[in-house]
Parts: sequence; structure tokens; C-alpha cells
Amino acid sequence: MPPPDASDVDAALIAVLRADPTLTQLAPDGVWYQQADAGKKQFVIVSLADHRDVGQFGPAQHRTAYEDALYLVKSVELMSTTNNSKAAAARIHALLEDATLIVAGYTCMTVHRESRARFIEKDQVDPSIKWAHRGGNYRVQMAPDAV
Repeated sequence: MPPPDASDVDAALIAVLRADPTLTQLAPDGVWYQQADAGKKQFVIVSLADHRDVGQFGPAQHRTAYEDALYLVKSVELMSTTNNSKAAAARIHALLEDATLIVAGYTCMTVHRESRARFIEKDQVDPSIKWAHRGGNYRVQMAPDAV
């Protein structure tokens, strides 16, 4: 059996967010990995900020004991639209803090926010356009199931 694929953890995190009707109302343009499609005005972005494999000690030394990932998960909103970014960030936190991700080949160890994020970004083409970003950095640790 091949080792589990860490990108399945990305997909499980996104699936939790996409499945929530409240978050869908607050961010109607969807949940995206890395960047949203052009023309979207209220959405959630999930980005992998850091990842490392933590090795196991002992007889099976070349095996990963657990995978440690840090995701930036944020609501992004064009500031001229309805002000949902604060509520969307709160909903993201409610969904992810202490969540148990279900991923084939893994056992979820922890999902928790390490820090929050909040900033305004000016559009690169038109500086009069501003985007509100709110969310946090979420630590996800998953242990590969024994093979």
C-alpha cells in the first residue's frame, strides 16, 4: 500500500469549509486553494504556509511519525461589498478549532489556530480598490496510519 498523500489533508480542510452553509452565505464566491478565480468578491482562501515531516525514532527510523502543516485560512472580501469578513473569520475558527479531519491513511492529531491574521490589501492595478483579509494560521498535525 502506498504512503498517504499529504495533499489529501489540504482537500479535507477545504471540504470542511465548503460543506458549511453558514460560511457559504458569508463567503458566497467559495473556498479556494491559493487563489480565487477572477471576478470573485467574497471568498475564503486556504494556503499551505509551511509543512514538515517529523521522523520517527526507533527501529523504523525512515518512517514519518507525523506531518506538521501550517495553513493560512482567511476570508477575503472586496471592501465595497457587504462587510462579512469578521463573521466569516469567526465561522472559519468555529469550524476548524479542535476539528477532527477525516483523511484516508491518516489519524488526526490536532487542528488549532496559532495566530490570527487581519490586514488590508490595495489592489495592484487600481490602488483605490481595497481587500479585507481576516482569518488565522491553523496548525494541522496528522499521523500516517501504520502500514
